[in-house]
Amino acid sequence: MTTQRSGRTDAAGGGVSSSALTAQADIQHEDPFGIVGTVQARVFHVEKAVAEGGFGVVYRAQHEVFRAPVALKCLKLPENLTEEQKTEFLERFRAEAELLFRLSAALPEVVRPLQFGVLDTASLVPFLALEWLEGQTLDGFVADRASKGQAPIPLSAALDVVGPVARVLSRAHQFSDRGKDVTIIHRDVKPENVFLAEVDGERMTRILDFGIARVRAATSAIAGHATGTDVLKAFSPAYAAPEQWSPETYGGPGPWTDVYGLALTLTEVLIGRAPIFGDLTAMMGAALDPELRPTPRNRGAKVTDNVERAFQKALAVDPRQRTQTIEGFWTQLEIAAGRSPSITRRLGTSPSLLSAVPTPELELALPDIAPPSAPAVAPPAQASPPSAGVHMVAPLRERAPAPLELAPVLEVERPVASRPRPVRRDVGPGAGVWVSPRDRAPTRSFAEKFSGPAWLIVLALAVGGAEIVWMRVTGERLNLPVRPLYIAGPLGIIGLVLVLIRLFED
Repeated sequence: MTTQRSGRTDAAGGGVSSSALTAQADIQHEDPFGIVGTVQARVFHVEKAVAEGGFGVVYRAQHEVFRAPVALKCLKLPENLTEEQKTEFLERFRAEAELLFRLSAALPEVVRPLQFGVLDTASLVPFLALEWLEGQTLDGFVADRASKGQAPIPLSAALDVVGPVARVLSRAHQFSDRGKDVTIIHRDVKPENVFLAEVDGERMTRILDFGIARVRAATSAIAGHATGTDVLKAFSPAYAAPEQWSPETYGGPGPWTDVYGLALTLTEVLIGRAPIFGDLTAMMGAALDPELRPTPRNRGAKVTDNVERAFQKALAVDPRQRTQTIEGFWTQLEIAAGRSPSITRRLGTSPSLLSAVPTPELELALPDIAPPSAPAVAPPAQASPPSAGVHMVAPLRERAPAPLELAPVLEVERPVASRPRPVRRDVGPGAGVWVSPRDRAPTRSFAEKFSGPAWLIVLALAVGGAEIVWMRVTGERLNLPVRPLYIAGPLGIIGLVLVLIRLFED
């Protein structure tokens, strides 16, 4: 894969971002796992390391059966894991890869995983083989234009470039997996995870690292301890939402977290540079300051009032005040740009679908994520990194079920009961009502329910009455192939039956 990127370092990883396919293939990196020149999993001939970050290393390998290049994303695990913790992590990572495979099969914009496995090395190194792409990352595209003195692309062109990402996130938040509607959250939407691929001479926008943010957080959680630096590997500081910096205040991640990341990503395209930068203190302050939001206008771009309002809502500090869905944010932008909305909710889903439906095999004990009722806090005065539990959900007074992220299969409590229990559906974080998992249609009025049967009965009376009147006036039957009474009788019976059915159908 020949890619280009901005060369920006990842503050969380201590080096180049570990996104699966965002490396420069023509730069030789060190081989920390010592696998260059070996054959892994019997088919992957490892050629060279092309990127390394604090969380993992990406290698270019050749698939010896298909004779095609692939990317091997190899994860770094803490050395002090017990055998039980290693088994636990591998199962979690395998489940993430399994759901990612099904997601990519349904959504071609998601980079496709090819295989999950463990390297043949002395230490435990899990890997994920991914398809190899030609092209460049979105941040590389933005940096290239800036280096050439070109102005950032306008909103209309930016919507075309980033639109596929919005559509795939919307679908992932309403994904139908094995007959169940689940919510899959990316949690690390940023320009480095958006890839402008060249496929058969055409440019296609692809999204990288679905589920990797959750795996990062799980690494420290399973290890049982973490330093502030370890915790930051769970997200990218320059694009992290307030609830990722301070879950104790704002609750856990949800679809609104991806809304925030998408808004920041689009802002970078519109202004030609990263909207949030600096050291950890500056980035955390910019994310948590309610008075100074990193919107396009606040970062120097000329946009209309309607566009600016859409970004202000999508980048709100408090998740309860933020745009709740990708399609809501994207529709605001499209209407402001004079376009027709291109993203709609899938049939059978509700705009308030923030809770997950467990898979048929397991009922998952999902963490609580609803933001608390406490008001937002001002950014900290000093540069203290988030606590070691930043990736965990703090105890909250007001709770709602969490969205199903990529396969939290280790949080199993009991088998699913044959009769589904009610779940809490939230219109927004922190406010919800109890409804059945199967959304029922809105209650119809009396007139709506019985108008059809009533018309059948009226028609039957009219037809039968017409024949009776004719016979009394003329003394003869109507000269028709079928007597009207033979038509009126069945119509009246059908109408009465429908009345009885609709009386008892609820």
